[in-house]
Amino acid sequence: MSRANAGRGRSSASTIVGLMAAVLVGAFVLASTLVSILPAFRFESQFPTILPFFAWAGATGVGHVANLGRGLLEPWRLALGYVSVAPYVLVMLVSAAAPHLTLPWWLAVVAALAAAAPFVILAVRAGTPLAIDPIKDADPGSQRGTFLIGIALMLMGYAVAGPSVSGAVLAVLLAVGLGVVSMMTHGLARASRTWRLRHWAALALGSLAVWASVLLRGTTEVFDTAWGVLGAVLAAGVPLLVVNARESRRAS
Repeated sequence: MSRANAGRGRSSASTIVGLMAAVLVGAFVLASTLVSILPAFRFESQFPTILPFFAWAGATGVGHVANLGRGLLEPWRLALGYVSVAPYVLVMLVSAAAPHLTLPWWLAVVAALAAAAPFVILAVRAGTPLAIDPIKDADPGSQRGTFLIGIALMLMGYAVAGPSVSGAVLAVLLAVGLGVVSMMTHGLARASRTWRLRHWAALALGSLAVWASVLLRGTTEVFDTAWGVLGAVLAAGVPLLVVNARESRRAS
């Protein structure tokens, strides 16, 4: 009975992870495509949309990210992975080749849904190894690294929502710093060894907040006030900081 319960729990965790990956991929493609095709972002780069990936790499290390990618490549390919990214690639190529051509916004939605589809398929398909099992409990070093990743997410929120010049400088500094720590064997937070599903979910929420801030910055005036910027900062980093604080109390 316990083995059956464990199997059901692992299957449920794999489904959650797959759906979380689908949301993340879809959100990134949506933000990236809208930045590429909307007139409001005519003079903006794609750099802010890739900032959250530096946090993921910095938390776990590029080695683990590469191993994960190699492990998921074949299941993703079999789930029509290459076909799923075709709309995104096509829209990006057209917008780059004809920057003055106005493309409809709904193409971004189509591209996002298509890119997310393989991960939905993997989430509901039995046997896909997507469960997250920490090797050990978080130690003080991992907790400090997780805290720093949370602070980095808050700074990302300010970089995309705050003043343009200082935000751009901060974004570059964050990318460089997180790129350096991502070269560590297990990253800054040793995430692949110590993080539980709630840590990854909090990092995902922070990433979604950054992408939402990128879009809101270019299409609304919500960040013209300090309160709006503060909201972006808190939304990006607080979820992971709260999870880390609870984990620290549990370990003590």
